[in-house]
Amino acid sequence: MGETDWTRLFIAAAASRQTPDALVLPEWREEQWQSLLAHTTPRPFRASEVVIQRDATDRTLHLVAAGSLEVGVVHVDGVSMTSLARITAGSILGEQSFFDGQPRSANVWAVSDGSVLLLPFDAFSRFGDEQPALARDFLFAMSRVLSIRLRNTSFRLRR
Repeated sequence: MGETDWTRLFIAAAASRQTPDALVLPEWREEQWQSLLAHTTPRPFRASEVVIQRDATDRTLHLVAAGSLEVGVVHVDGVSMTSLARITAGSILGEQSFFDGQPRSANVWAVSDGSVLLLPFDAFSRFGDEQPALARDFLFAMSRVLSIRLRNTSFRLRR
């Protein structure tokens, strides 16, 4: 899949609202998305593969381009896992470590085959230097995703 196809995927995911935590950038057209995605590297994954390992030190943001992944935590027994969220195409993963530089807080494994677009922190910094207004828009879209996830977590804790 080429850069133009990735662009269309993110535009369609935001427009359909089928992915509640999709990156929503309503003013962005293909040109703006292509400007960002030019700084990414595609990485395919297979079902059951661990895509992000808890405690890893990495500030790379993962833009989910295809497939489905689950975010989960290992229990104290070290054997059982609890799924916290399912993330699908059009959304992001790894945003906490991307922002705060701390180790990864959860494991992420693939539920199906798919692909993520990797955006390392230094590549995003270059994007921000080149396109500060687009970088600001993107940061607000990521903040919206974080807010949705925090609200969902708060709701789950109240049950």
